[in-house]
Amino acid sequence: MNLSSAFIKCSILIFIVCAGTSSAQGIEFPEDPYTYTWHELAPGIWSGVRDVSNLTPVMGTSTFVIGDQGVIVFDGGGAPIMSERLMAKIAALTDKPITHLVISHWHGDHMFGVFRIVEEFPGVQVIAHPFTRAAILGRPMDYLKMQPTFLDRYVPVINERLAKSEETGDTETYNPDIMEAYRYLIKHQDLLDSQFKTYNATLPTLTFENKLVIYSGSREVQLLHLGDANTEGDVIMWLPQDKIVATGDVIVLPTPYAFNTDPKKWSATLRAINDLGYSTLVPGHGAIQYDMNYLNLTIETLDSVAEQTDQFIAAGLSQEEAGEQLDFSAFDERFTGGDSYIDVYYQAYFTEPLRSSAYRAAMGEVMVKPERDPEPEKDATEDESD
Repeated sequence: MNLSSAFIKCSILIFIVCAGTSSAQGIEFPEDPYTYTWHELAPGIWSGVRDVSNLTPVMGTSTFVIGDQGVIVFDGGGAPIMSERLMAKIAALTDKPITHLVISHWHGDHMFGVFRIVEEFPGVQVIAHPFTRAAILGRPMDYLKMQPTFLDRYVPVINERLAKSEETGDTETYNPDIMEAYRYLIKHQDLLDSQFKTYNATLPTLTFENKLVIYSGSREVQLLHLGDANTEGDVIMWLPQDKIVATGDVIVLPTPYAFNTDPKKWSATLRAINDLGYSTLVPGHGAIQYDMNYLNLTIETLDSVAEQTDQFIAAGLSQEEAGEQLDFSAFDERFTGGDSYIDVYYQAYFTEPLRSSAYRAAMGEVMVKPERDPEPEKDATEDESD
């Protein structure tokens, strides 16, 4: 499954299949969908987190490090307004320029706005893994074409759901928190539309395979590719002096993202992150972590999925049969806490994608192919005139 079809499936699950028993939990939405909440992790090290991480549109966390010579940014904004707000935050703290911009992986919610940083700092070095650059150049980025019409396609669906919810008063079918999230989206429709219509992808100017170290005076910033996880080109930022790691979407809260992922490789990558000995973990979305509990829960779940899948394949089950039989019951409530609002995203982003990707990975299928298929050769006779 390519990213475009995964994105469509996810959107359908969230916008249409949102049934579930729940009483409203009283979600505190951010001022607007592109609002950062800023956290100073250590002197000169800041992370901006979009609260309610699973709110549509999802927007990645941004982290920056103020060095002696300049500022290193890790994931500079999934929308232009977020990149602009990031630059404003940096300017309020230092007059040093942004010298390095790291793209953790190719998904747009982490980089569709960073062209604004490049415009303001044309000398900035844009850094990523070679797979990320290939994906931006290749067919995975075709889904960028879908963004300008996103709201045109989904606002009518949302309005229909809201109307049926109000008409029936059926909170069993129409989760109150989901309905409230819909109203929030409609409230900010104009802002969202203005951003979706200006999204753009930025090409890295520097790539590395496994490790790149940036020294900015006394600051040491390690960029590491520890293995496949959310994508085949995930880069994390490790700050050994402060024991802070920013993971991009290798780790996401409150539920992981599992589109086109190999659970065995992903689990191994998470173990490598644990081996760093971090004290602070900044996920690609969601609350900053100060222990290894959530990461270990994700490892445990992925190991279970991989083990079950191997057993299903050995028993001769098809991909569809294996996917249907995958059992997440030992983990469901540990991720969702029994909250059906979170459960919608848990299923859409994590369990449902794994029901197909785990089998495909175990069978050796390439998860995401950056290259475009060659154009079929035209039959020479087609060019011949009568």
